[in-house]
Amino acid sequence: MTLVTVCYNNRSWSFAAGSNIWKKSSSTARAASIVIYGKGGIGKSTVATNLSVVYAKKGMRVLHVGCDPKHDSAAGLVTGGRVPTFLEKHGRVTGIRDLPPIKPEDMVTRGRHGIDCVEAGGPEPGFGCAGRGVALMLEAFEAFGVLGSGRYDMAVFDVLGDIVCGGFAAPLRRGFAEKAVVLVSEELMSLYAANNLAKSIRAYAKSGACLAGLVVNLRDPGSDRKAIERFAKALDTRILGFLPRDPAVREAEYSRKATAVELAPDSAFSRSIVSLAEALLASRRKDCPLPTPMDDDAFRKGW
Repeated sequence: MTLVTVCYNNRSWSFAAGSNIWKKSSSTARAASIVIYGKGGIGKSTVATNLSVVYAKKGMRVLHVGCDPKHDSAAGLVTGGRVPTFLEKHGRVTGIRDLPPIKPEDMVTRGRHGIDCVEAGGPEPGFGCAGRGVALMLEAFEAFGVLGSGRYDMAVFDVLGDIVCGGFAAPLRRGFAEKAVVLVSEELMSLYAANNLAKSIRAYAKSGACLAGLVVNLRDPGSDRKAIERFAKALDTRILGFLPRDPAVREAEYSRKATAVELAPDSAFSRSIVSLAEALLASRRKDCPLPTPMDDDAFRKGW
């Protein structure tokens, strides 16, 4: 067996190159992938986990991938709310923690509805590069051919806030972002972050990424939506949907055992998530134009 080893910060990760453990399906079709981006605290993990549940309940084989050092994306999908991270499982410190080479089945934690969950994790606060943890995890995905193995129909990536470094841009750069979604609110700084994210999506379009559109997680139900519509027009993209403020989301989070679409399937939020899931499935790359982000001066002048 050929091993591929990646070293970083005196740690190494060994992958079994060409492993066929993932190839349990006769199909070799590449899984569809959706990558959720947006300003920190905007609700990405809530949207991502609920989308994963919707797709799984439709009978799709889903991989949910958390790309954040906080490793809390999949907490609402697994019993106990704790998913051991990729770096925790597979980091090897010479003479302190020597682990055997990674096996593909070790990467995932099985959640409800058969959803496989992976959390990248990251270094201890104040040490190392958090984005590099995401990049290492995706290198393992490539070594195993995870999305092209026929094992999954859909992969949902939940990525930390703004793209602040190449590590967090890795899903775009490495071709994992078939459809990028940017979550915004009516607040100006969330739109500023979205404009910056559109720059990265445009930069990595040749890797296969496209901006499927914006999803608006409203803070104030009575806010004026016209400003967001003008912003979307300036980016040459569309608004995939508006998510209402709904107590069902908070109640589901505090239950620590289910998502909103499971606990309150008839709630306004759940209906919006189902509509969003269907819109993303129906969207095609040829219908997603290259975004036209503004420079900082144009953004500040208004649109």
